[in-house]
Formats: sequence, C-alpha cells, structure tokens
Amino acid sequence: MPNRRNKRLHRAAAVLSLLSLLVALLTTTSGAATASPASPAASGQSRAAATSAPGGTSPASLGQFPPTFTGPAAAGCAAASCSLLTGPFRTPSTQSSASGPAAGRQPAQAPGQHTMPLPVLPRASAVRSTSGSASAAVPTVSCQPLGPGCDTVSSSAGGAVGVKGLNAVDSGTLPTNPQGDIEPPDQGLCAGRGEVVEANNIGEIMVFDTALHRLSAPIPLDTVMGLTGRGWSSGGDPSCVFDADHGGHWFFTEIASASTEASGGPFVGCFAGVANKCFEAIAVTVGSNPFGPYNVYFLNANYNQAEPGAPNLLNDFAKIATSRDAFLMMYDEFPLNPNNPGLGGGSFNGAQEFAFDKNAMEEGQPVTEPDGSPNVGFNVAIENMGLLPTPDGTCFSDNQSQSPGVTCWIQVIPAQPPDPSQFDDSHDGSAFMLATLDFLGQGDNRLAVFDWTGLHGLNSRNCAACGRIQFGGQLFSNVLSYNNGSRAAQKAGPIPLGDECGAAGLSTGTPPPASCPEGAIATNGDGVTQASQAQGQLWTSSETGINQTFSSEQAPEAHQGVVYWVVGTSGFDRHGVFSLSSQSYVSPQHEDLTMSALAAEGFRYQDGGNGRAIVLFTLTGNGGPTGADNGGFFPSTAYGRLTSSSNGVLGSAINIADLGQSPQDGFSEYQGFPGRTRPRWGDYSEGVFLPGTGRIYFANEYIQFPNCTGADFTLTLRTCGGTRDDRANWGTSVNYVVP
Repeated sequence: MPNRRNKRLHRAAAVLSLLSLLVALLTTTSGAATASPASPAASGQSRAAATSAPGGTSPASLGQFPPTFTGPAAAGCAAASCSLLTGPFRTPSTQSSASGPAAGRQPAQAPGQHTMPLPVLPRASAVRSTSGSASAAVPTVSCQPLGPGCDTVSSSAGGAVGVKGLNAVDSGTLPTNPQGDIEPPDQGLCAGRGEVVEANNIGEIMVFDTALHRLSAPIPLDTVMGLTGRGWSSGGDPSCVFDADHGGHWFFTEIASASTEASGGPFVGCFAGVANKCFEAIAVTVGSNPFGPYNVYFLNANYNQAEPGAPNLLNDFAKIATSRDAFLMMYDEFPLNPNNPGLGGGSFNGAQEFAFDKNAMEEGQPVTEPDGSPNVGFNVAIENMGLLPTPDGTCFSDNQSQSPGVTCWIQVIPAQPPDPSQFDDSHDGSAFMLATLDFLGQGDNRLAVFDWTGLHGLNSRNCAACGRIQFGGQLFSNVLSYNNGSRAAQKAGPIPLGDECGAAGLSTGTPPPASCPEGAIATNGDGVTQASQAQGQLWTSSETGINQTFSSEQAPEAHQGVVYWVVGTSGFDRHGVFSLSSQSYVSPQHEDLTMSALAAEGFRYQDGGNGRAIVLFTLTGNGGPTGADNGGFFPSTAYGRLTSSSNGVLGSAINIADLGQSPQDGFSEYQGFPGRTRPRWGDYSEGVFLPGTGRIYFANEYIQFPNCTGADFTLTLRTCGGTRDDRANWGTSVNYVVP
C-alpha cells in the first residue's frame, strides 16, 4: 500500500514551464514568510497591516498568486488535451433500498482484509531545516498542580446524546464490498434539513433523523455514485457536506478506482499505481433529500498528462467545503510509480485546491455541451500548491538538503461554514483553508491560513470575471508548538484476534507467533484534518505529543494530546489580515487523545447564540505509570467545550460521550508481527453545527461492544453474536450536544 497521499493537476504543459513559474513565484515571495504583501482582488486594501494575537504572534504574508488555472471545468489546464471533470451521470434515489435491515449480505466467510493508505507524508529524517522554527520542543503542561492545557476526565456525558453508528460488520459485509474488512474507518458526517448522515470506509453512508433514530441501513457509495454499473470501485476517504443554499443540496465525495470490485477494487487499480485509474467521485443531490437522486461528477486525477507523475497520480485525503459561490475541494497528490516521479523528481506533488462553480453543480449542469465542447457556464479555479514556495523551500527542493517532495504544502484543509449566514462575502467572495507546517517531522510552531478571493467570478460566463480570483496566504509564527508524537496507549483487555493472530495468518516468521500482544492506537501525525468556519472565526486542531508533569512524579509522562487554534476573519474582511483569537493544548491527565476535530456553533453571543464550540476526539489510555483511572480507558468518544477566547476547554473538563467497551483488536494491530506493525485508527473525525437545533453533531471511532473470548470468537465474519468481525472490532458513534 502506498504510504503517501494523492496527487493533483498542474498548469503548464511541461516541466520546463513549471520551473519557469516557480522561479516567478520565488521572485515574488522570496521563498519566505516575509514577502511583500499584495492587495486582495477587487479590494485595494493592504494585507501588510499586522494585528496583535495571543503570545505576540502576528501574521506575515505568504504572497498572493493568480490561480494555476481558471476556466471551464471540462478543461483544467492550458493544454488542449486536459479534461478535468466529466458528468453529470444521474443515479436514482436510494430511498427504497435504504429502509429496514441490510439484506443480501456476504456469507460468513472472511474474504480478507485491507489497510487503507496512510494520510501522512513519511519524513526524510536526514533533512534538517535552517529556518530556526521547524524544530520545536515537545510541549509540556502541568497536571499537578493543574495548569492550562491539562484537563480532567469526567465519566459524565455532559449532556451529549449518542448512538452506535457504522461498524466493521457493516463495512465488511456490505454487498458491494468483496474486499472484506477495512481499516481505518475514516469518519465523515454532515447534517441539514432534518437529517444527519454518517459516511465511512470503504464506502457507505447511513442516514439518521435529528434525534439520531436510524432512517436507513448502510447504503453503499458504489450505489450512490453509480460505480458498480461502470465497472468501478470505491476507494474510501469519504466526505460529505450539506449546503443549505439554493434550497439545500448534499455533497458526497470519495476516491473512485476504474477497476472492478470483483477484481480487487482500488487495491489492484488506483492504490496499486495503475495508470489512469484514480478519480474523485462527487455526488450532488438533485434536491434536498440525502437519499437522492444524485448528479455524479468524476474528477480525473490524471487529467493533465503533462503533470510530473502522470498517469500514475493518486488523489488522496480529499476534504470538501462550500462558500457562497464555490464547492471547495482539496486533496494531496502523490505519484505512485517510482519510475515516474513527481515535481523535481520527488514522490509528492503537494496539496491541490479546487473551487468549482457551486451553482452549476447544484443545478446539475453538464460539464460539456452536446457537441463535446466545454460548457462555458461551468467554471473552476485551481491552485496547484506544489508550485508555491513554503518558508522551508519548495516542492522541488528543500532549503537544506535540496531534496524534492519534502517541503510541499500538505493537508491544506478548506473550512466549512454551517449555513449560508456564515459565508464570507468580503473581497468579492472569499473562502479559507488552514494547514500546519511540520514538513520535516521534527515538530513546528507555525500555522498557515490561506484564502480564495474573487470567487464571485466563477459565476461569469466562460470565466470572464475570473481574473479577479486570487489565492493568498498568511503565516502565524510562534504559535503553540506541535509534533508528530507517538502512538496512544489503550487500557488492557481481552484481544481474541490477537490471541489467534497466528491462526488468522497475520503474524510472520518461522514459525509465526501464535498470539500477538495488545498494542497502541495509531496517530496520524500533526497535520490539519478538519476546519470549521463560524462566528467570524476559523477553528482547527492538530494532534501532538505532549509531556505531562506531576509534582508527585520524578519524570514527566509522555502522552498524545491536541493543540487547537481559533483564527479571526473580521480583520481579513476589513484590512486583509487575519488575527489569532485563541489557542490551547487539550490533554487528559495520564491519558491520550487522537483524531481530533473542532466544530463551532453558528451564532455569536450578539446573534443569540452562546458563542461556543466543541473539540472532539478519541480518548484512550492505560493510566500512565501510576495506572490511574482504574488502568485507563478503552478507545472512547469524548469532547470538551470551548469558546473563541477560552484558551482551553471550559472548566478543564473532558466529557466521555460514548465509553469504549474493549481494546482495539483489529488486523492492522497485528499484521506482520513480530516485525514492525502499523495499527490504524480513524484517520479523521467530524463535527458540524445544525442550525435550528442549537446542537453540534459529531462522529468518531470507538469500540462499541465488549470483546468476546474463547469459543464465542471464531475466524468468520459476524462473530461474537454479530457484534464484530473476525478481523476487526471497530465501531463508530454519532452524537449531538448543545455546546
């Protein structure tokens, strides 16, 4: 499986033109965070003014650039042969197949297991930065005495209501999934109108009402996207958003592979680096019903055959959002054929940002006219961030060792507003993205905020007004530091698959060990995975290793925690400059956190809301060296309340919304033991505010049921009374809480 994430498109027709553009960009920005600021499009206001922020941090310009491409979505680059988007392809409503228990399931014989690609870029440890800020010490918080950033764990749900969501049985026995068990279960969630929709790997959704009563059985995204009829397969990384504009529409996205499920799906197609197999499927409901019908579009990750690494490019870790004018999508672009490298000869091409004409997608407009020419009423703006310099170099070469594919922008995540009242209409239509900067895997203390401006231009015929569209960024230095950390511990408990890992064919060696030990929960580095936009603020978080100090202990305890940031947009609206409103660590005493996300209420105090948000995550741990909390926690869904100025969770309290019932006991925990294993968990969680309810809905992975032991566990699907599969026991929770 590839260890890196996808790859996108490119503006020039040849590498030479890429290099020429890069030289021009470097001339504009000097390759540093202190470049001369430019004016927002159609604004005339300077971005040079600095505003005060916590800790004395002030933003510096990362430059402002014309998009890599603007024009009809059917094109996508300067070369005539480029074809970015196709569609729409109409798929029928899933309402009739969604009611009642899932039927037509696979037989109770395990067909195998597959681990999804990692969402993080492996770091070259030999590379050392000269920036002075790319290497940051592990942060430390005081837990005894209790200080900022260290928190207590409450067994109370704190008013949260939760139900069991999708689980390994749902995924492993899905009629359209002959691949068997999948880890990890990437977590999508969206809410609107009167429904809440959960999405999960390898490709399924489930619909709830606002009281979290199930309205459907698991619905395959293969069906929603019409993949089966095309001979294609789901590749996971699902995301969804509800856009309340224009009567309301649901967007669902996932990787799609042009290879059949029966032949091995994405694991023999897109993920295997086979040429021209990787697509991003985008389903948009015709109306406001999440069951559809749908208009489906396909973005070809290899639409520009002149892109370095094409036609073997992977569109990985896609995240989506909406603004007043645009459907926003980001993915990371990876060349998967080592004999066909990417920018500068590297193996990563950087983050790719798309802004599609949202009106056209919600109207179901065709990408091309009947004669095959591009529909000039359906536009897109593209920013290939692999061409933009970072403070530590470029995607072509880092500042120290001149290695390609290392100092590239990665996981630059678009921020999603909860409803149209939260859209930012400044500078002729704006939208925002956030990213951390630990390119070298040595820790960092910087946060980048990027912006689209001039997005109203997408509504112009043949993109006539797209010259106003600009892509810019600002850098906050000396924010709270963060680092990749390590795996998160979990409470000891029964692991029936671990006890049978030899018989399951998971361990290796001569002879392979008959049993495998309980391990820790995987974490996914220190990149941004979700961003929210509400209350005139941008909200995001990252995982980080963290040291907890106790006056009663001689040495600090090393744990996994969360760091979050709140960035104000009002200064950007008026003067083109963001401000850092708040930042803090979140770290439960003696325990660990992973897979965090932030979601904010849509209304400020002055608008009738309480101005709050939540940070959600998986809580897990073994109680540290003292065995606190009765030996810790099995992986559980938890959260804390906060505001844009609280500088930490309110009351230093973390509430457990759904208590985990057993250790993680999945195949990726043991596969390859006693060699190096990579246990997988989550990849991302999700939270969203639903207007009209006062609630934030959130979803996360946890262990739903106690692990059975002895004869109750068998190496067949739907074992232990159907509470788990033989190769996986993950589950999810879907929750709501009034913040």
